[in-house]
Amino acid sequence: MTKRVVLIVVGVVLMTLGALTAISGGALMAVFGTSDTLSSGVQQVSTPTSALTSPVTAIQNTSGVQTVLGSIWLRVTATPAEPGGQIFIGIGPAAAVDRYLSQVAHDEATDVTLTPFRLTLVRHGGTASPAPPGSQPFWVAEASGTSPAISWKVTDGSFRVVVMNADGTAPVRFNGQVAITVPHLFEIGVGLLVGGIVVLLAGLLLLLVGLRSRSRPSGASPGYSMPADVASGTSRPEPDSLR
Repeated sequence: MTKRVVLIVVGVVLMTLGALTAISGGALMAVFGTSDTLSSGVQQVSTPTSALTSPVTAIQNTSGVQTVLGSIWLRVTATPAEPGGQIFIGIGPAAAVDRYLSQVAHDEATDVTLTPFRLTLVRHGGTASPAPPGSQPFWVAEASGTSPAISWKVTDGSFRVVVMNADGTAPVRFNGQVAITVPHLFEIGVGLLVGGIVVLLAGLLLLLVGLRSRSRPSGASPGYSMPADVASGTSRPEPDSLR
């Protein structure tokens, strides 16, 4: 493989890697913003049942990540759709939440997308009336009232987020917002964007050098070459007029 081909191949590879890195950095900056927060915005949510639960979130190895980045926080807020209503928000171990709602009709969000916001709900049947959620001892974070809000430092384990009426009755209607904050993601995005651009430009430079270079044929020498008869030592016949 000639040097020219090597330059072109390496240049294309670096340009591809640089572009992907820069795009990733730009996406982080756009999604999390300078606040390092990904938010759903305020959304209208309702269920005709007694509770709305999140999918099971199995969290592992947070200590290493948070040692590098800092504490990761989940914030959930809710406001009742009806004036004077009382809403409960809780985060609890998945097994304990499932036992609490095992005989209670409730909706589970099996798929949650924050931007754009989308919930895919699955109905779980039941006929029991739940005890008021605030009376349960297993919550790792909880709040209730007309404008409850919880901020929970993410830790290892399997958890569910639960939203109910404070008295456990159905239906549940509220305006809610979910946000997750991961420190330094904006700065990481800036670093990826700048680094990606540098790598892309380096690849472009190598590509241009490779395209502009020209390979000489093997054995060729530049400059003037003597006629074959002179180089071989033969002499040309003299014209008749000079004899």
